[in-house]
Amino acid sequence: MLKQSKRHAEIMKLLQMKKSCSVIELASTLDVSDETIRRDIRQLAATGAVEKIHGGVVLPQNTLEPPFLSRMQEQQEEKIRIARLTASLINDGETILLDNGSSSCYVARELITHRNLTVVTNSTEVARELCSRNQNRVFMAGGEIRSDDSAAYGPAAIQFAKQFSTNRAILSMGSITAEEGCLDYDLSEAEFKRAVMSQARSIIVVADHTKFLRSGVVKVCDFDQVDLLITDRMPPQEVVDKIGEHRIHIAD
Repeated sequence: MLKQSKRHAEIMKLLQMKKSCSVIELASTLDVSDETIRRDIRQLAATGAVEKIHGGVVLPQNTLEPPFLSRMQEQQEEKIRIARLTASLINDGETILLDNGSSSCYVARELITHRNLTVVTNSTEVARELCSRNQNRVFMAGGEIRSDDSAAYGPAAIQFAKQFSTNRAILSMGSITAEEGCLDYDLSEAEFKRAVMSQARSIIVVADHTKFLRSGVVKVCDFDQVDLLITDRMPPQEVVDKIGEHRIHIAD
């Protein structure tokens, strides 16, 4: 039988893929009793991670990220400041990986005056901003293209990106909490980020202050895997204590 923490993680993964599950379905999949699943659901619901419904469980509406274009408009000024500071740390000629988060896309816009970059991305938005500029080379991961944000995800995208060794990986996150570290809302996005982190010598997480107030769904990484967090406000003290103030840069 899976331990409770692992069951909770498996329940969240299943919900991320299916959005809702019945108690019977979860009990059968995880090979535990209906009562065990009901207890797990009560515990997860108490934290706000799920919502109980008759005979099952669903993801709460407030944990589902809005469509990509809407995310690009949220906290726009903050994301621009974060992107400018991030871009200032990148040298001409570096090899970098950029994911498809909205903050990462703003970073790409701030990098358009850089020269001779080698950019690996799964984002058509990032690729569009940086290709054919200043002798930059852009490598776009293949795979299934998602309709919401025109980004590539899945095994093919991961396999492609893992061929590259990069100076830095610049990753957006949907949620940052002292208890869980860095999280996202989409399983495929989290899997892509986890897979490519080992390919970079330095990991930069870019996230505006609202990400400290939200509960994520899928774990991406712990704080000890992050070299630098760039944000627009100092995080809550419990997050600062976990990641270390020296690894936090504030974009004024």
